[in-house]
Amino acid sequence: MKNSEFITGNVPITKEEVRAISINKLNLKDKQTFLDIGAGTGSVSVEVAYNYPNIDVACIECKDKAIELINQNIKKFNLNNIEVIQGYAPIDIGKKVDSIFIGGSGPNLNDILSWAKENLNEEGTLVANFIIIDTFYKTLNLLKELNFKDIEATMLNVAKLEPLGKGEYFKPLNPIYIISCKKGEKDYE
Repeated sequence: MKNSEFITGNVPITKEEVRAISINKLNLKDKQTFLDIGAGTGSVSVEVAYNYPNIDVACIECKDKAIELINQNIKKFNLNNIEVIQGYAPIDIGKKVDSIFIGGSGPNLNDILSWAKENLNEEGTLVANFIIIDTFYKTLNLLKELNFKDIEATMLNVAKLEPLGKGEYFKPLNPIYIISCKKGEKDYE
């Protein structure tokens, strides 16, 4: 889905190229439940709900303006398989899920990752995006400590063609660090 299809306001959006790769890494085929933590405009949740209508989607967001935008985007795309939860993760969602996307963690990263492991089904997937390299490394180390498996890390650089004077150039966007992994069947310590 194009970024331009979403109602965004002044809330950050996971860009379309990043969404495409992140959603692909979530491995959602044949999944039933998905959770988006730090949903922002809801672009990841909305795209998942739109493209996978049989998946029950839940998204957690703490900011009022973002919640309003998520609801506007849900209405715009006429979706009925998304539950919006206002609050800070970790929060009780009442069920385990097949896949989790972390788009924002704030200061609760350690707690969120431990909670994500507890709330993922066996072999469940977790994908997280970061723009700050220190947070990326912290997450990578925590995932290893928590015995997640099949950990993959990708750095995505995107540039968009834009006019410049009488010509054009590729204007770079911030690099995005993407981590994907699985819960695994059991812990090995």
